[in-house]
Amino acid sequence: MKILNIAGGKSTPILDEHESNIPNYTLHVDTSYFSKDDAYYIETDMTGWLAQKRASTIDRYLSMDIFEFMERTRLKFDRITIYRYLEHVSFTQVEYFIYLVSTVLEKGGIVDIIVPNYKILAEMILNEDNYTANKDFTFEPWNILLTTELLNEPSCPHASIWTTERLRKFWRLEGRFVVRSINPVYKFDGRDIYLRGQFERV
Repeated sequence: MKILNIAGGKSTPILDEHESNIPNYTLHVDTSYFSKDDAYYIETDMTGWLAQKRASTIDRYLSMDIFEFMERTRLKFDRITIYRYLEHVSFTQVEYFIYLVSTVLEKGGIVDIIVPNYKILAEMILNEDNYTANKDFTFEPWNILLTTELLNEPSCPHASIWTTERLRKFWRLEGRFVVRSINPVYKFDGRDIYLRGQFERV
C-alpha cells in the first residue's frame, strides 16, 4: 500500500492489523524533517518499489511544503493521512487543499483525517463556570489544552474550524469524496477532543 502522511511530524499512519502486515511504502512529507532526499528521488524510489512488486516496507521522509509537493508530483497513493494538520490550512485554501488531495489519491483510496472538534472545545468554553466551580479543578492544564487546540502558537496558528458537519460538507463539496466514517469524539495523543473522519475517493 502506498501511503502519504501529510505534515505528520513524528506521527505515523494508524493502520489496522492487516494493513500493518503487508508491505507499505509510506512517504512522510513535512517541512520539519532533516532528510536530504528530494522529490525526484522519492518518485524514482517508489517507482522502483512498485517494480519490485512491493517486496518490503519502506518509510521515506521528504522535507517539502505539502502544497508544492501535491501540485507537482506524479505519484498517486492508496491512503493519505492528515493528523492534526487540516486545522492549520487557511479557510481560504481549504477547498484547494482538498482538490490537491484528490489529485494524488487513487480512485477507491482513503483519506484519514484527525482534527480538533470545535463543538467539544466550544462546550468547554460554555461550561467554564461549571469546571472552575469544582474545588478539584486544575485550571492551568485545562487552559493550555483549550487554548492550544483553538489557537495554537502565533507562528503556526489554527486557521480553519472543524466539526462533524463541516468535515462532511467540505470533503463532499465537489463530489470527489464520499464519507466512509466519522467519529465525533476521538482520543488521540492523550486528548479526547478530536474528530476523526475517513473519506473515499470516487
